[in-house]
Amino acid sequence: SQWLKSLDAILVLGGGVPLSPTEPPVYVQQRCDVVARLFDFMKNNLSSQTSDMKLPSVVCLSAGTAHLPQFITPHNGLPLWESTASAAYLLQHGNYPIPEKYVYAETTSYDTISNAFYTRTSFTDIAGWRKLLVVTNEFHIERSKAIFDWIFHAPATSSATNDDGGYEMYYLSCNNIGLTSEAIQARKEHEKRGEINV
Repeated sequence: SQWLKSLDAILVLGGGVPLSPTEPPVYVQQRCDVVARLFDFMKNNLSSQTSDMKLPSVVCLSAGTAHLPQFITPHNGLPLWESTASAAYLLQHGNYPIPEKYVYAETTSYDTISNAFYTRTSFTDIAGWRKLLVVTNEFHIERSKAIFDWIFHAPATSSATNDDGGYEMYYLSCNNIGLTSEAIQARKEHEKRGEINV
């Protein structure tokens, strides 16, 4: 639990068209539920043990999924980002709501590689967050780990230094709730093919 006490940020991967402005797909809700429970545990248990412990930021990732149509909000006709649906879900969580000051939304990426890239360039490099926990489903964890390790251990600048930014990466996979066994198998096959290219 020592690494847990020193986390700077928890990264919640998106995926799939939201069901509503406050509801990501069920399997992404599972990711959010795990993060909400973890954040609550840290708030109630770890922070009471260490007075100088700060709680991590929670960054919800993804504007959308490249091969799927965007959710269009009926009130203004604008797209709903996957990350804002996840953020709203966390803020309004039925059991463990996360305070707004800790929740961020990355709204630029449309795949896992750009999730990692824009998280690093728009959040972690700028904020100085170096100890990161990536949360996704079991079917997605291996390729996500390969991608995030690749992006976050790349040199911080284009100079010829060996500085990889000093990132410590941790990974947590959740159950594949909300998907049929056929959908899980298809996603695992897709992920395996994609991992070869990382």
